[in-house]
Parts: sequence; C-alpha cells; structure tokens
Amino acid sequence: MEVSLAGQTQGFLYACILGLFLGALYDVFRVLRVFLHFDRRPVFFQDLFCCCAAAVATFLLALMVNWGEVRFYLLAGEIIGVCVYFLTVGEVTIRLAKVIYRVLSCVWNFFRRHLFRPVKNFLKGIFLFVSGKALNLKKSLKKQPEKQKTP
Repeated sequence: MEVSLAGQTQGFLYACILGLFLGALYDVFRVLRVFLHFDRRPVFFQDLFCCCAAAVATFLLALMVNWGEVRFYLLAGEIIGVCVYFLTVGEVTIRLAKVIYRVLSCVWNFFRRHLFRPVKNFLKGIFLFVSGKALNLKKSLKKQPEKQKTP
C-alpha cells in the first residue's frame, strides 16, 4: 500500500514522540540506578526490559501507521526522539537526580550522627545498667558457702 507524503510525515512525528516516551522510560531506570546502585545483573534485565518494550512499541507504531511495514523513517524518528530526549530533558533529569541523592545522603548522615546515634547510645547505656544490676542481684541471691571453723 502506498502511503502519502502527509501520512509519512505524520508517522515520522508519531515516531519522534514515541522516541521521547521510550527515552523517558529508560530514564526511569537510570534514576533508579542513581539511587539504588544496582549490580550488573539487575541492570542487564532492566536494559532487556527496555529493549523489549521498545520493540513492542515500534511494532505497534508500524502497525498503526503503515499496516505493519517497518520503514526507515519510523526508525529514524524514534532514534531522533530518543536522542533529543537524552540531550535535553534526560541530561537535566540525571543531574537533578544526582543532586537530590547527595542532599538526601547528607540529610541521612546528619540524622544518623546527631539523632539516631545518641538515642542508640542512651538505650544501650540503659540496657547495660539494667543488665548489670540484674547480674548483681543474681550474685547477691546465691547462697554463700559456709565457712569451716578451725579448732
């Protein structure tokens, strides 16, 4: 089937928009990597999921625009959309995520040093005091052996 120039332009724009959304989907996993520090295996499965999602989305786009025919301008539109996203919004998103991570890390360290550690030390002192008293009570409750008298 022949597709008119207007249809091809419309398909190209749809592909660019799909590329933006696929870039945003991948950016979600990039932000998670900033906060959670995954090993290689989860990163591999995240990338595999994104590739499968992109393949399904590309197939559905081709089905919607060209009755299932994959054309170069659709793939080029997706690649352009992803590149535009990563070079603009994606860059800002990752930098912002790193700044937020640093701020949250500093706040967590502050609370841990100045709030959690003194409370922990206080409770530990109470526990040691009570357990020490309990040990002294046990010692005082034991029967003392009788001393033998020497004649």
